[in-house]
Amino acid sequence: MPFNSDENLKTLSKLIINETYPNSDGYKGWFEEYPMKFDKEAEENFNFDFNKEKDIIALIFLATIWNMPNYRWENSVGLVAVLHKENLLDIEKWSSQSFIESLDKNELVSKMNNLGSELLGYRGNLYIKGGKDGVFQRLNIVAREYDFLRETLQIDEILKGNVPKLDHNIFPKFDNPRLMVEVKGKNNNTIRKPVLRVKVPLILRELKCCNKIEISGEYCCVPDTKVKQMMKIIGYNPCLDYDTSSVINNSKIIYKYFGSHYDLPLFDFSDKCSKEKDKECDKRSCAVFNYCAKL
Repeated sequence: MPFNSDENLKTLSKLIINETYPNSDGYKGWFEEYPMKFDKEAEENFNFDFNKEKDIIALIFLATIWNMPNYRWENSVGLVAVLHKENLLDIEKWSSQSFIESLDKNELVSKMNNLGSELLGYRGNLYIKGGKDGVFQRLNIVAREYDFLRETLQIDEILKGNVPKLDHNIFPKFDNPRLMVEVKGKNNNTIRKPVLRVKVPLILRELKCCNKIEISGEYCCVPDTKVKQMMKIIGYNPCLDYDTSSVINNSKIIYKYFGSHYDLPLFDFSDKCSKEKDKECDKRSCAVFNYCAKL
């Protein structure tokens, strides 16, 4: 049977789900799946409450930070949890460069590393990436464009208790030139890249899981670098570009095979895979060894 046949990919998906989310009927939301406390002595876990605008802002900030290249997701989760706890999610403040300059980055980092999360604790010290295209600059960009994001995501409707209907037409809106950050490209040239595009499905996924929006799950799978790498290694044949159509296409592929588990099985399974794309795999104990295109 060809490794990329539909039948084989369905078998692969079931094996990966069983390995990463056994006895689960689907993904319930990030902080439901990965509990976290604000500090090591806290009794209650942190979680989003999307009845509050503050928590929707936290979600947008999470997606923005997580979209940074070569920046571990643990840093994103840790920083957003600290900003939430310290009531530092004021859009007007983040729109101000003077507010950003007043922040004590070292203190924030210290608090990030004191979070009561075994998951984050396993990953080493957390940090905040600086620079002109760093964390704070990107948050400043989304803060300045929050009115646009509020309209695009229909946040006012969500806060009224309504469940707005969204579809694939939401994606091109995040290519708004004002939602771009300047980064260094090849040959040290400056290029502009979207601060949110690849992580738009993350925002949609979390809102959908909490029944705050109505949208097909095929637009709610996050095809970031880590997930696409697993798709390519195992045999799901993703689009390797990062343009809007590729994001949508890859999200649809993931949803076809993983359904309401979304991209999380692939995301988690990456820790179990050697990722040595140019070598034959001899890890016969791997759950997908007999079906993986990496053989």
